[in-house]
Amino acid sequence: HLVALTQATSSEDANAAQRTRRLGSGARLLGATTMRHYFSFTLTNNGQATSRCFDALVELLGDSRVEVRTTSQSAIAPFLGLKTTASCKKMAKNFAAIGADAQHLDRAVHGLSALLRAAGSLGVPEWLGDVIEALSKVGQRPQAKKEVEKTVQAFMKQQQQSRDVWKRCQQRLTEDQMDLLKARQGTMSYYS
Repeated sequence: HLVALTQATSSEDANAAQRTRRLGSGARLLGATTMRHYFSFTLTNNGQATSRCFDALVELLGDSRVEVRTTSQSAIAPFLGLKTTASCKKMAKNFAAIGADAQHLDRAVHGLSALLRAAGSLGVPEWLGDVIEALSKVGQRPQAKKEVEKTVQAFMKQQQQSRDVWKRCQQRLTEDQMDLLKARQGTMSYYS
């Protein structure tokens, strides 16, 4: 229904703020509902319902409004904790690949940001290094630099709140991955 709402509102709705609120609310609802019914969705029809919901949220990562992309990113992050290491690594590679195309750059940045956000909550999973490498690659594009810096700063802040978590993060990542993370951190500014 969310995909139909996206298509219907884009052609009919002249009020962009109203469209943004509707899509944001739809993304939040879709994410919450899918998580609530995740196991029943996964067990029926080979998990097609879960896949469709996830795909709709990934589609919204490429919306023209940053509010919709951010809301979708927040809705996707809990799903990623339920994915396997192999599937998270594959998603990181896929988002990095589509980030090469300017048309899909926003989707790539926000998808990788959701992966980084989930990794921060999962206690430094094995696939974190792959996400950092992919985010660094996508973050080289000038259009993505500010969003990537914001994402990395939030991740660093979360990790450095606990000395043990930060130590674990440093041990799990290679020296090159730590350098990439620090390079993409940028500088903090209260005025940006």
